[in-house]
Amino acid sequence: MRILIAVSGTDDSSMDAVDAAAAFPWPPESLLRVITVGEKAHPSVAELIPGGRDVADVQQMSDARAGTVAASSAAKLQDRGWNVDTISLEGDPKSLIPEHAKEWGADLIVVGSSDRAAIEKFLLGSVSQAVVMRASCSVLVVKTRDTQER
Repeated sequence: MRILIAVSGTDDSSMDAVDAAAAFPWPPESLLRVITVGEKAHPSVAELIPGGRDVADVQQMSDARAGTVAASSAAKLQDRGWNVDTISLEGDPKSLIPEHAKEWGADLIVVGSSDRAAIEKFLLGSVSQAVVMRASCSVLVVKTRDTQER
């Protein structure tokens, strides 16, 4: 079985997805892959960061953070005995996660769902919702712990 675990590194929903995937009793021959998709930094975003950073600096920081989150997520899964690798892509996670899942032959995508306000979801969109709509395989959406406790 091939399980693709999407992590963003920007909220707790990523680690909830990793924890959920780590807890499942997958068949012993299962392959797990942690995917991070860093969105391309825009000049307007770079202007918001104190210290006069340019877009290349912001992109480098974002890519480094994604790599760190992917590595720590993979390590957590490997500690549980799973065969895990990672991949980092750059672009739109709403399309790249399901596209990569199809190319890799994933049987399941595991993705977290943050508890954003309705207006935020309307303006920014929901990655988990887009993945569910576009995926060619099953998708497990893991709610954040805060959402589960309400």
